Amino acid sequence: MNTIRRKFYILGIFLTITVAIGVLIQYIYLNKVITQDKKLNTIQSRENLGNQINYNIKYYSQTVMAVADFIAMSQWTEEEAIEYFRRLIKGNPIIRSIYYGDINNKLINSDDWNPPHGYDLTTREWYVKAEAEEDLIISDVYIDELEDIFIITISKPIYENNKLLGVVAADITMEEIIKMVDNMNIKEVGYSFLIDSKGTILAHPKYESHQNLRNIDSISYGIHEELRATIVGERELILDEVRGYLSYQPIEKTDWIIGSFISRDEFRGNSNDVWRMFFITLAISMVIFGSFAYLQRRHFLIPIYRLEQDIKQINIEKDMSYRISIKREDPFFDLRRTINFILNKTQEFFEQHEQDKKELILQHEELEASYNQLSAMDQELSQQYTKVIRSEEKLKKALDRNNAMIDALPDLLFVINNEGKFIDLQGSDETQLYIEKEKFLGKKLEDLFPLEITKQTEKTIQNVLKYGRLESFEYQLEMPVGIQYYEGRIAKCNESEVMVIVRNITERKDLENKLSYLSYHDQLTGLYNRRYFEEELNRLNEEKNLPLTIVMADVNGLKLINDSFGHKAGDELLISAAHVIKRGCRINDLIARIGGDEFIIVLPKTAKREAEDMIEKIKKLSIGEKSSPIELSISFGWATKLHGDVDISEILKEAENDMYSHKLFEGPSMRSKTVETIIKTLYEKNKREEHHSRRVSKICKDMGLVLGMKEDEIKELESAGLLHDIGKIAINEAILDKPGSLNADEWKEMKKHPEIGYRILSTVYEMSTIAEYILAHHERYDGQGYPKGLKGEAIPLISRIITIADSYDAMASDRPYRKGLSNEEIIKEFNKHAGTQFDPYLSQIFIEKVLKDQYQ
Repeated sequence: MNTIRRKFYILGIFLTITVAIGVLIQYIYLNKVITQDKKLNTIQSRENLGNQINYNIKYYSQTVMAVADFIAMSQWTEEEAIEYFRRLIKGNPIIRSIYYGDINNKLINSDDWNPPHGYDLTTREWYVKAEAEEDLIISDVYIDELEDIFIITISKPIYENNKLLGVVAADITMEEIIKMVDNMNIKEVGYSFLIDSKGTILAHPKYESHQNLRNIDSISYGIHEELRATIVGERELILDEVRGYLSYQPIEKTDWIIGSFISRDEFRGNSNDVWRMFFITLAISMVIFGSFAYLQRRHFLIPIYRLEQDIKQINIEKDMSYRISIKREDPFFDLRRTINFILNKTQEFFEQHEQDKKELILQHEELEASYNQLSAMDQELSQQYTKVIRSEEKLKKALDRNNAMIDALPDLLFVINNEGKFIDLQGSDETQLYIEKEKFLGKKLEDLFPLEITKQTEKTIQNVLKYGRLESFEYQLEMPVGIQYYEGRIAKCNESEVMVIVRNITERKDLENKLSYLSYHDQLTGLYNRRYFEEELNRLNEEKNLPLTIVMADVNGLKLINDSFGHKAGDELLISAAHVIKRGCRINDLIARIGGDEFIIVLPKTAKREAEDMIEKIKKLSIGEKSSPIELSISFGWATKLHGDVDISEILKEAENDMYSHKLFEGPSMRSKTVETIIKTLYEKNKREEHHSRRVSKICKDMGLVLGMKEDEIKELESAGLLHDIGKIAINEAILDKPGSLNADEWKEMKKHPEIGYRILSTVYEMSTIAEYILAHHERYDGQGYPKGLKGEAIPLISRIITIADSYDAMASDRPYRKGLSNEEIIKEFNKHAGTQFDPYLSQIFIEKVLKDQYQ
């Protein structure tokens, strides 16, 4: 037995080793085939990606050439060129901008961007390079600072009769090319990348190039020069600390290189994998051999041993329920079943004996339980009697409590039968009854109430009696104090009677009406609000109301007025605007205030021409309309829906865009007029401020002449001196005219005027620079001034000059609480505070060149 077992084991071991070696040889062969396939796929992926990028660049180069052909045409206007540029961009979202610069430094672009003063487009790289190459060129890749993305510029010179007319160019985003590279994988194990002439990584699935620029040499030292030297090829190298296979080629018309990389382990496998495969196969073979030996032992030797052990476990005295296990696949199945049959018969005899014994015990227990049940019933009857007595007491208390609740409630309580007759009436405030209580009892509904209320109440009573549910209804009655509203709630008492609780809800109704009005109206102007407009627009947006014209209106200069004259003046301006618009519209037109300074008008069955006439009418009405000292100015935009299939949101957007177009021209003029009004109002309020501002302006001009400033700089300095205190328009007159010194709160308020002046002037484009000077004219040279705490040369030169001129006039002028200082005293003050409050150089110039020469 042992000899046969030993030979069987030797044969199994031999077969196991043979199978493992065969599998290993097959694995090595397959690995070579897969390696060749991956190499071919790497080259194909690189070529396909290169072709895609070349096609992408050629496509947008053709777009630039098309623009060049259009520009070369002699008959076109600037508006036509811009419209043509925008159509190309709309169809090609990858194109960010198209522009054309001629030899006269004139720029036409799709973005409406106006170049700053002194901008020379003929010196820009895209212009110079295209002119030098005399052909279409592609710029180096650069980062758009606004959108944080890679951009290239494609430009082409335009000639007529061999004479340069200009250069056309387009800014193209690299997003599509980067996405191509990032999405290009090689059999899901390799990747591709793109670099420029400097080795900068433009696209790589591992590095987000536009956020953290990296050079290809940072992940494989010296590789950039090798790639540039060979241009096209394949090689094995270490890239990003991974050894692998790289295939690369250039991109046409650029100095970029595209590469496809796959790791060596993925490319041609790892030698460790070969041994791993060998040992895995060996282990599997050994498991198979062990399984066979295990089955032999299990199905021959173990069954005999287990049967012997099971028979030893049989002990009728200790455990009569024990049975030996039976499995059909067991070779001793029949023998095991016979043994269990004998054990079953033996157990049945003993169990029958135990069953008879238990039945006798149960009969005794049932007799005992019956006696206990009778005793419990007697005790329960006694408890029920006690509960009845207590229930009567609780019922009496409940009746008393209910009566107290009825007295406390403000409601009236009626009991009415199915015929509509009043059976009972209860209530703490019987003054709510419009006739005496005694006249209700025994009367029917129709005897006391109007027919409409009677029918409504009778119908509700019948429903409550039929279905048994609580129902409510509302009605109104003419009372001595006026119309009163009531709510009735009806509940079923029994099969023929109901209880009706009536409450006066007049106050609630009035509040609901008020809330309903406010939910659809603007509280300031009384016009409809945005909520009502949106709901009503959905209703009016139907074929029967076409043509449907929407007019957008925006009050010009509202923020400037709020900052200058306060929000009360701004509210008065909005009320005036609402009044004018309402007067200019028809009764059935929808007018709503949808924002702070925005109004909207919906004109059903109104053509564009008719709407334009109405807008002209409103504009004429607004001429001469004033709110406080401010003239009313409104910018309008409109659009008309002519066909039912047009989305109403597009009409709204078109009207809004039209309004903003008008506002671009009307707004600045309005703001300039408003600034003039502010100055005039300030001077009318306080003549002392007018004289002070004109003197400061004259001193500023004298300083500018002494410092040798240019004429336009002196004019700007003179204007800044005249406007330096414009922010005082928003300061309380009591503070401005106070004869004595200001307290802490008043001084805090007064210190706001530079910021207010800045906000007022910065709204006017032509005065935005002066606004900066006004903001800083109370800064100190030592940094202790306000509002920003600027120090030294950080304070604008003109602001430092205004500080000297303003301080001189303040010291030289009489005040209600003191006389003006003499020039000698003023010079001492300037010398004392030079370098702290005043610029020491400008202070010395003022004393020696202006004060001594012109103000002695």
